[in-house]
Amino acid sequence: MNATNDQDIRHALHSRLQKQYYVKDDHLVVDELSLEHGRNRVDIAVFDNCIHGYEIKSSKDNLLRLQNQLSQYSKSLQKVTFVVAENHFKDVMISTPEWCGLILATKGPRGGVSFRSIRRAKLNPNVDFISLAHILWKSEAIDLLYQYGITERLEYKTRKELYKQLNQVMTVQQLALEIKTKLLKRGNWRVDEQPLSYDG
Repeated sequence: MNATNDQDIRHALHSRLQKQYYVKDDHLVVDELSLEHGRNRVDIAVFDNCIHGYEIKSSKDNLLRLQNQLSQYSKSLQKVTFVVAENHFKDVMISTPEWCGLILATKGPRGGVSFRSIRRAKLNPNVDFISLAHILWKSEAIDLLYQYGITERLEYKTRKELYKQLNQVMTVQQLALEIKTKLLKRGNWRVDEQPLSYDG
């Protein structure tokens, strides 16, 4: 087994995702997506018909954070796929639920990384609306509420209050598609570089 690192797998995975989505201009691929205002991150997130997170475990990584990551991903992502080196394959397979995807990443003698899909990701049944909504900036949450017919003044409400109000007017799937639309409009951005100070 040839050792892999994060960059080996990440570069090859980006190429794979680019080929998968190249015919579509309404998707977004984000590195190091911040979840719940930085409590955790997922290595790569794809925003398409759903929000799909890819977590890389190279041969040089350990699995100490796996359960904590899985707990967060279960709340914040609609699909999750673990992309793992051979030395982590069995442990990740038995430690993750059936809805999680699993891809085996191997490095050839010339340094190229190849992938084998072991388990296809299914829709996560445990998505928490409020956790998912944390991807939005406060200004975006306000815009959505106005878009969905709320007429009261919202500028002085906290993010948590806005997210709870969104939960009353839209579904998880509607929220996910609206998040993608908002992110596509951001231009040069980082999810955790928000234009307004944190207010809860």
